[in-house]
Amino acid sequence: MRTFSFPRREDEAAVQEALDMTGTTDLAERGLATLSGGERQKVSIAAALAQQTRILLLDEPAAFLDPGHEADIHRLLAKINRERELTVVSVTHDINSAVLMSDRILALKDGQKLFFGCPGELMHNEILQRVYDRPFQFVDHPQTGRRIVVADAP
Repeated sequence: MRTFSFPRREDEAAVQEALDMTGTTDLAERGLATLSGGERQKVSIAAALAQQTRILLLDEPAAFLDPGHEADIHRLLAKINRERELTVVSVTHDINSAVLMSDRILALKDGQKLFFGCPGELMHNEILQRVYDRPFQFVDHPQTGRRIVVADAP
């Protein structure tokens, strides 16, 4: 959409397509304050999609969501990546979500790159311990077989 102008037909079509893709068409007329956390996230993603960019930048897209809505958001982002062929860049502190949903991971500490690579390569205690200053344990995810992390007990 253009800045400081009235929406054109193609702008309205882009908005409708984004609402359809995110399953939020029924929310279009509701006020933001009436939406649940998961609905707000989906509407925010729809707003970003309507901009028709090639890269979708997201900051903690599943933060503060219950596990069901978190999974919905991750499935939606995978669908957007696959069907719209968009690059999705997501900032998260949830290691397991990053590992399960990503093709590549960048791990930062104090603004410095400590790791960049495939999720499986990140799943080694020495790397994560450098990032988080604590040891971790690893288990295999029962559905995907990918390694996930569990913080050591106190």
